[in-house]
Amino acid sequence: MEPIVSDLPQSLSAIVSYLFAQRETILNNWRTACQADPTLDIGLSLSREEFNNLLPLILDILEARLLGKEPGIDPAITAQAHGLHRWQKSFDLLNTMRELSLLTQMLYNELAVFQGLFPQTETSLMLQVHQQIALVMQETMEGSVSKFDELQRLEATQRATTLQQALAQMTELSQDRVNLLRTSTHDLQGGLGIINGAAYMLKLEGLSEEQREQYLGMLSRNLASVEVMLKELMDLSRIEAGEETLQIQPVDVAPLLNELVESGQTLARERRLVLRANGPASLSVETDPIKLQRIMQNLLLNALRYTPTGFISVSWSLENEARWLVSVQDSGPGLPPSLAGVLGDQLRPTVEATSVLAADAGEPVTVLPEHVPTIPDSAELSELAQHTRQGEGIGLQIVKRLCELLKASLEIESITGRGTLFRIRFPLHYTH
Repeated sequence: MEPIVSDLPQSLSAIVSYLFAQRETILNNWRTACQADPTLDIGLSLSREEFNNLLPLILDILEARLLGKEPGIDPAITAQAHGLHRWQKSFDLLNTMRELSLLTQMLYNELAVFQGLFPQTETSLMLQVHQQIALVMQETMEGSVSKFDELQRLEATQRATTLQQALAQMTELSQDRVNLLRTSTHDLQGGLGIINGAAYMLKLEGLSEEQREQYLGMLSRNLASVEVMLKELMDLSRIEAGEETLQIQPVDVAPLLNELVESGQTLARERRLVLRANGPASLSVETDPIKLQRIMQNLLLNALRYTPTGFISVSWSLENEARWLVSVQDSGPGLPPSLAGVLGDQLRPTVEATSVLAADAGEPVTVLPEHVPTIPDSAELSELAQHTRQGEGIGLQIVKRLCELLKASLEIESITGRGTLFRIRFPLHYTH
């Protein structure tokens, strides 16, 4: 049945009422458009609440602006919180900008429908609404961009800190025999040359036993840690350069995870830790088993390394028809006040709203974003870098990047003195 077209001009409040009455339709059409967009291969496993996130609040802000009222929500904080949410869910910046652009288009489409229903509505009024939509959505995009920019600054600091730690190891190795080993410690590849040079010195005739022990000590203190840091930096560079490709295949992840936990039992016993695996005996999913293993090895080794006493648990389960999850929980000291701690703050779990009409119209009641966890300024980040444990920040960054590659979301809960929980939600299936 064709809609009834009215010849009566409409007021601004009538346009606002229409957009409010179409809110569910707008959000549903937005998700459909995102699913149909070939450039957006992410977010399809998100629930309705996760996908909508804070956009109903953005629509509340738009409505208040159209009516000339002061929004009851801070637009900048809401926009930044949405950007953080999308980063947590492994959207990149282009994905986030594209989905917001599609939402803008859905609003314009509904405005065009309204004009078709009420063609006598003043053009100046329609233009006013059009401009306000553009302004609110631009502010939302800018807020999201600013949050992504903060996160990139944190990641850059973590990389620089890892490089500095590697250089410090090289300096320690070379300082006592710098006249014999003239390779520069300002280049990591050169640093490995120093280690090779020290190994060569052990073979020379005429060295005293004390000198040999000195070089052997240098090697044992530095070789393993520098190689690990260098490998992690190279791994991260490959991921960020797009050189890592996915090999998605059907996998029963239960045996893989059980084997991984079993491989950590020797180190757990050495450190007097109880390491347990908990999950169904079989869990068939689609994933890249090599990258899943890299993620879990990194998290498990960190837990084994930084938990002085107590327990470590690796668990997995099916969450729903679209996702499965895996967790690593320890009874360690919690994330320290370091770069890793700052990153952990950005990955705290979020509460998703169920209502799209009003912040208090559903259960659970929406948690309005009063603040977004911020990234400290450069001076404070430099200070925090001094307290970052060797390789800690870069390892977590690799985990986050691999999660993004697998369209998985990473959450971190950490309580000082009680422990840390890493939880990852993976898609059950991928579109090929």
